[in-house]
Amino acid sequence: MLSERMAARLSTLQYRADAECLICIEPLQGIYWNDEMPMDDLFWLEPWDWEEMRMVFQMFEIRRQLWDGTILKAWDRQLWDAVLRQVPDWPLFKRLSLTDEQRAERQKGEWELQQEFEYYRRRNETQK
Repeated sequence: MLSERMAARLSTLQYRADAECLICIEPLQGIYWNDEMPMDDLFWLEPWDWEEMRMVFQMFEIRRQLWDGTILKAWDRQLWDAVLRQVPDWPLFKRLSLTDEQRAERQKGEWELQQEFEYYRRRNETQK
């Protein structure tokens, strides 16, 4: 469950149909829309509560699983349901399925993410 402060912050985010779809390598590892989690506003909770931030990031991972039709683990389902009850209007909950265009953008983003990880893996191996 999110703190009152985090729930209040997420509640301020407003769904926009024209929101920009972006690719985030870290920490979200995939696509998101800038009305769901503006990355320039990522660390607005000072002092930072890393465990709570991890829960927010996990919500994006759970949504990816839902997009893929994956049956959620009990812990993920509990987290999803708890956050949905706390902030039902969070724009993240407004995009539970993807259009063909969004699927293509997601594939592109995941390919770019894979290339980035592969680059760093090779770079680390050559530095050993």
